Amino acid sequence: MKYLRFAFILVLILYSFSCSKKTTTELIKLEAPVFNPVGGTYLAGQAIYITSSEYGTSIYYTVNGSEPTENDSLYDGPLIIPNFFPAGANSATIKARAYKEGFEPSNVSTATYFVTYYNTVTTPIISPVGGNITTETVITIRCTTPEAEIYYTLDGTEPTQNSIPYTEEFTISQTGEVTLKVRAFKPNWNPSEIAIANYVVSNP
Repeated sequence: MKYLRFAFILVLILYSFSCSKKTTTELIKLEAPVFNPVGGTYLAGQAIYITSSEYGTSIYYTVNGSEPTENDSLYDGPLIIPNFFPAGANSATIKARAYKEGFEPSNVSTATYFVTYYNTVTTPIISPVGGNITTETVITIRCTTPEAEIYYTLDGTEPTQNSIPYTEEFTISQTGEVTLKVRAFKPNWNPSEIAIANYVVSNP
C-alpha cells in the first residue's frame, strides 16, 4: 500500500510538470511565388502571371528594387509588358512575396523582363561621317523613321533618352579626338542601332 501511494504521488508530480510546459507553435512558411512566363525578353502586350501554391494568399510586388511588404502593390491580375515598367525604361525587375494570416511570409521571388516591339527605328545618319574637322564644321543628323527622337553623346558613352537631344545642326567646340554616338527612339518601337562617327577636331 505504501508503494502504491508513492507511485500515485509520483504520477501526479509528473503530470503537473507536463501540464506546466509551454507549448510553442511554429508558423508554416509559404512557398515563394512563381512567375509565368519566367523573366526574359517579350513582345509588348505579353501578360505576366504571379501565382502561389497556397490557396488564399495575397501577393505583393515591387518594380523599384525594394523588398515587397504588405504596403506595396497588391497583385490582382496579370501585369502587361511594358505597362509596369518605370517611365522610359525598356526593362523592369519584379520582386514578389506571398502573405497569408497564420503563415510565415514566403521568400522573395525575382524576375527581370525586357520589352521588344514589332518595329525598330532606323539607324540615324551622321554627316560628316567622321574624319578631320574643325570647330566650325556643322554636324547634321537625320533619321528616316517619322517622329523619332534623336539623342547623342560626345564622350563615348551609349546614348539614352537622358542624353543630349538633337534638335538642330551643331558644331563641336572641343578639340582633339571626339567620338559622336547617336541613337533614335520612338514610343512603342525598338530603339535604333547606335550610329558612330569618329572625329579629329582642330581649330580653323
